[in-house]
Amino acid sequence: MIEQHQRFMLLLNGLSINDAVAMAQQAEDSGLYAVGVDDIYHDPFTVLTAIAAVTSRIRLVTHIASWTRTPVTMARICRTLDTFSNGRLVLGLGSMPQRWNEDFHGIPWEAPLQRMREYVELVRRLWEATPETPVDYQGRFYRVSGFRVHDPPPRAHLPILIGASRPAMMRMTGKWADGVLIIWNHTIPWLKEVALPNLSEGARRSGRSLADLSLAVGKLVLVTDEPERARDVVRRHIAGIYLAIDYHRELLATHGFGDEVAAGFAALAAGDMEGATRALSDRLVDTFAVIGSPEECRERMAEYSSVVDWVALSTPRGGMPSSENPRAVHRLIQSFGNT
Repeated sequence: MIEQHQRFMLLLNGLSINDAVAMAQQAEDSGLYAVGVDDIYHDPFTVLTAIAAVTSRIRLVTHIASWTRTPVTMARICRTLDTFSNGRLVLGLGSMPQRWNEDFHGIPWEAPLQRMREYVELVRRLWEATPETPVDYQGRFYRVSGFRVHDPPPRAHLPILIGASRPAMMRMTGKWADGVLIIWNHTIPWLKEVALPNLSEGARRSGRSLADLSLAVGKLVLVTDEPERARDVVRRHIAGIYLAIDYHRELLATHGFGDEVAAGFAALAAGDMEGATRALSDRLVDTFAVIGSPEECRERMAEYSSVVDWVALSTPRGGMPSSENPRAVHRLIQSFGNT
């Protein structure tokens, strides 16, 4: 049983849409704080709309939605889903990797910090617009002239959390957003020594404090009685999804795993996925993933209760057959729910 003050978000990434909806219903029934859907497997807003139709309390988080949608499109989607869900949407926003922007969406990778600042600022103006107040905006990356909405905003403020891993983006997040989403490759000392001071500095620049921000961190969690097999699942997940992304390699190296990450990336670049997987040590896996019985996993996650506001529980879906992921997600609900 989890203490009520500790908040958990269940990430539904890698599930079919029907499984995601079913798991979200179970998560709400079990008292979990939120569900999150990423922008990789399905469109997150579509999946969260389906979830909103069969739930009534649980918060709905895009974890993480890409900024490749125009700000006008993003604001309209958010207004629609927030209205439909009776004010349960939290916009988790991210830039995604450089190659995805350039190769998939034709967006040049130029001054991402300024682009993100403009994006958040403009989405807020569009959210707050009324039929009597057309939106005009002139920035380096975004320009809007005379855009009008037909209805007032669903509520006064849309919570916007930014996915950040580097100090500069964290400072920007602290200054411009409502909070941060930090993905799985972190430790509690790193949060205290790097993430929180940079977020706090950014908050001070806008006349706020760290207490004004929502702090959410992700964690890979496998509830299992087969820890060695679970480690191999996590290894495959990290090698298959994250070694190819520069800022994830950088963050892993920052934690002291530079040599094995470099070896894994070299193997990956040579087309040797097995070699990339073997390069990742048990120590790396145990640093960033939580593996064990329900009691062991709850004990590990309780360490976060005094550091962050909520924890996003994620399965290493990239390292297991797709048929196994729903069972792994269900075990998270059973282990971390309040009912």
